[in-house]
Amino acid sequence: MHYADRYCLHPTESQQETLDSHRDTCRQRYNHALTEFEQIPKPAGTLNQRVRQLCDQLPDLKDWWDELTDLCSTVAQAAVMRIVKQSQSSLTT
Repeated sequence: MHYADRYCLHPTESQQETLDSHRDTCRQRYNHALTEFEQIPKPAGTLNQRVRQLCDQLPDLKDWWDELTDLCSTVAQAAVMRIVKQSQSSLTT
């Protein structure tokens, strides 16, 4: 098994503020997507299709959610894709 190397970070104060801001934006994006996901009816598609609908909203969200423009789109989409992992893990337990 291959393990990824881990490195201890020592960010400057401004870097720490940026990291905190990005983490907070990801948390808000996840919570926003989860709220919308719960409103999508199950017959609207499979789990992945419903989550993909939320990911497809990202360009429109960036128009009014200024903090999302500072965040890489891949990171914002990954925050939403966590819904799939959370839903699948809750089904197996």
